[in-house]
Amino acid sequence: MSDLNFSQNSFFTISKTAKIIGVETHVLRFWEKKFFSINPKKSLSGRRFYSSNDIETLLMIKKLLYEDGFTIKGAVNIVDKKEQGRMEINNDPINIQLKKSIDLIQQGLNLIQKNIS
Repeated sequence: MSDLNFSQNSFFTISKTAKIIGVETHVLRFWEKKFFSINPKKSLSGRRFYSSNDIETLLMIKKLLYEDGFTIKGAVNIVDKKEQGRMEINNDPINIQLKKSIDLIQQGLNLIQKNIS
């Protein structure tokens, strides 16, 4: 799953992400509701943008559900526990502040791009 050739800063729309994963867009929206670890960024207009990390998680979910035969509940337990381990590392107060700052900068950039277009 880590063999994606995307840079860490790559973001993809829901339609592009659905093509990469091999599912319909409504499936991604459903998975967002069930799996807390899937958190696409949303533009000011509400458009979803999935990161390369989101795509790796989505590929893992698809494998668990479609190939390994897990139920949604079973897959949620596996994926969210794995993500919880990552979150403990990322919950450092400095990292949280940096993430908030990056999100604000990204929103500003999106607004500038929208106004230029």
